[in-house]
Amino acid sequence: MQGKYTLLPHKIMAYKEDTHISDIIAGNFNQVLLMEHLGMPLVVQRKTVKEFCTENNIKADLYLAFVALYDGMQVVQIPNFDKNDINCILTYLKNCHNYYLNEKIPQIKNYVKQISVSNNSSGIKLLNDFVNSYIEELTEHFEYENNIVFPYITALSQNQTLDSSYSVTIYKQHHNNIDESLSSVKELLIKYLNFTDEQNIRRKMLACLFELEYDLKIHSHIEDNILIPLVEKYENIEHVQKDKSENVLSQREIDVLKYLIEGLSNKEVAEKLYLSTHTVISHRKNICEKTRIKSLAGLTIYAILNGIINIDSLEEKQNQNAH
Repeated sequence: MQGKYTLLPHKIMAYKEDTHISDIIAGNFNQVLLMEHLGMPLVVQRKTVKEFCTENNIKADLYLAFVALYDGMQVVQIPNFDKNDINCILTYLKNCHNYYLNEKIPQIKNYVKQISVSNNSSGIKLLNDFVNSYIEELTEHFEYENNIVFPYITALSQNQTLDSSYSVTIYKQHHNNIDESLSSVKELLIKYLNFTDEQNIRRKMLACLFELEYDLKIHSHIEDNILIPLVEKYENIEHVQKDKSENVLSQREIDVLKYLIEGLSNKEVAEKLYLSTHTVISHRKNICEKTRIKSLAGLTIYAILNGIINIDSLEEKQNQNAH
């Protein structure tokens, strides 16, 4: 696999395509959450990474990159992924959203509610307001990605017509780390808030926050260091191809160009091609814009170099038209 990773302290990685999935899970139970995000079944038997990924239509290199992230490594250079991997990455991110919105956020809200029931201090009110504000921010963030970003990326991966006013650069410029605010909530719980805690809600809520923060960091890292660079690569290819296609002359424009080079007037070209003079003028304008050439001499050279006309027969046709 092409790509570079940096290890966090005390982490030794040796997972390969012939590693058993069950061994990966035994080494880090959070790998179960990764499999859930990827839509992979949790019954793995004694299958290897290669076998299991083939069955689930996931590239082994991509899965191992995700495994590395969940084991504390960070991608510092994008691996050699392609368009076929984009859908898998989007599936992961969408499932993450569902996990956060339908499981983790309700848990956090429930813990805050339990704390508020038996405590009514200004600090608890501050916690409640801050958590609600964060949940609103998180929900808006995911809605933007689900409704704007991901459909755009899907269209790009499927070679569909793209919205020319949007690009992943816009997303990149406004993409904030949604896990950072959780540190403030944890700090309040650990350092400052005193409240009655007969049900050990503080510990349960902290555990939930740490779990959410852990997964959100990986989620953001995948977006910033795998998805966005991958999409940028294909956007550049798309734009180059689009520029080339926009600069290619149509068959009708080629017909017009040939007659113009032979010395015919706009009116004469119109008669030859059964067009209006206005249409010929419009074609001539498009030819000049596409080739970025305004002079007839320049267009003649362009036509010769691009095989539109034969230099040997050009003089003969010009002479015929002159008579």
